[in-house]
Amino acid sequence: MKKLLNYVFRLSSGVLFLSSIFLSIILVASFFYLAINHETLIIKESNQDLTFLNLTLLGKFFIFSGIIPNFLFLIFFFRAVKDLIRMIMNFIGWIMDIIFSTKNFDMLEKVIETNKPVIKKTVRKLDIKKSEYEIFWIAPIVALAIGFLPMPFGYYIISRLIVSGCALYFAVKFYKQQDNFKPWIFGFLVVLYNPIIPMPLGSKELWMIVNIPTIYYFFINRRS
Repeated sequence: MKKLLNYVFRLSSGVLFLSSIFLSIILVASFFYLAINHETLIIKESNQDLTFLNLTLLGKFFIFSGIIPNFLFLIFFFRAVKDLIRMIMNFIGWIMDIIFSTKNFDMLEKVIETNKPVIKKTVRKLDIKKSEYEIFWIAPIVALAIGFLPMPFGYYIISRLIVSGCALYFAVKFYKQQDNFKPWIFGFLVVLYNPIIPMPLGSKELWMIVNIPTIYYFFINRRS
């Protein structure tokens, strides 16, 4: 039994999938063929309902044999999930490599240094108060405002992360307050700005148009 299981687990995912489909088709087709054309081989009493107790030994074999293709498909399914998770983690790692690369940080530092007066002016206009909760509306506004400047690609990934994270905070906050409208708006912003599966809006100009009402909506809900 152990050798058989070791052999099954060594099979490729393609062989497992095709085997599970092939066995399922063969077993189901055989069962219904015998049940229709040779009913007495499957059912003990033909005038009774098709229940487990009314099945012959061969009929019960067909029922239990369905475990085999299901077992093969289950192995294939878990392998597919594992491969999908590995692909997602590799993709996230690739994004992180882009964001946190030395070249990207050097570009970001250079842009911030060049635009330091503009950034300071933007932050001062926000009338920041020293409160740990203020960061959830200040951070996305500052991130989006800086995004109007010519920034490297990595910055926009970081800003998406900031905006979607803060939008999630407000969505949960308003949901707990039993607001029927605002959780949906902030939930939409979470999806729109998520950095994992970016929304393909196209040009930076279009994103700038979208960012303006986003900044406004965060600002008007800062005291809620």
